[in-house]
Amino acid sequence: MMEKTLSGFCRDLLDDEPYRQSLDPEGLAARFVDYFGLSARPTLEELTALAQRAGFGTVQEGQMDGLKGAHVGQPGGEYHIYHREDLWEGSKSHTVLHEMYEIVLECMAEIHSPGMAVPSGPNPVICQQAERFAAAALMQPDIFLSYAQASGLDVAAIHDVFGCAYSSAALRLAEVVRDPPLLVVLYERTERGDPAGWTDPAVLRARVVKRTAGFGPRRSRLLNGRRGGMPRKDKALPSGSLAERAAHSDSAEYAEADGMAAIARPVVWKGRLAKVIVVAVPWERRSVLEPQLGRLQRPYPRFNPRAATAAS
Repeated sequence: MMEKTLSGFCRDLLDDEPYRQSLDPEGLAARFVDYFGLSARPTLEELTALAQRAGFGTVQEGQMDGLKGAHVGQPGGEYHIYHREDLWEGSKSHTVLHEMYEIVLECMAEIHSPGMAVPSGPNPVICQQAERFAAAALMQPDIFLSYAQASGLDVAAIHDVFGCAYSSAALRLAEVVRDPPLLVVLYERTERGDPAGWTDPAVLRARVVKRTAGFGPRRSRLLNGRRGGMPRKDKALPSGSLAERAAHSDSAEYAEADGMAAIARPVVWKGRLAKVIVVAVPWERRSVLEPQLGRLQRPYPRFNPRAATAAS
């Protein structure tokens, strides 16, 4: 059996004219998984071996000056992929795939236009595409969808099972699940590093805010508290919202209001509040959240933003 290589993969993509015209990270990830025979839940060890075997280069740990990863080398030559040594396992896998995506683009450009200079420095658009590619390769649609549904659209459970970042799990939920329509919001601490150095009270901002087609409400005090409207990226945890109530109770909070059902779950790391995850679906589809409701029992209380604010 012929060994599958980086250059062979790139040539296959370039030979597929219709596909080349609509190259997208999701589709490229599917092709990548199929071509290289990646497992349903790729590990760092598997990706490291693939990189060496297929010509992506060696994978090494290094000091990255704030970056999670990088690669050095030129198409047709030897590459090295680096990831920061203090990352946890799932983040290392994600970083390696991110760099593999960028190497594929460089290799395709070299094959298509030999001798063309490869742009240096980070490109925000390509970095965003590489993030989507890595998430799609680690959380492949069929297995991801099955687990997401079985878990009750539980971002924390997805994080645990797939060994991925919470932000990747939240984004993937909105990318893969089409029924029911949903909104997912991830609030995170502004501080990084060990919780021992965190300050109180916690300042959380929305890092991920994604809604899928068909999720109708445009204004909700359930989701956005006294501000009304809907959550927006980079905004602080809204006062009077279900998310704020979960942050103060240190437990999952569920409520039905504004034509929807929503659950907010805090994530505690080393005894400190690190994140709050919110998932909302249309009220008539509320049963899909049942698997993650845990100890909460019916009848569920209707949301009272005044009570949430008073509890804070």
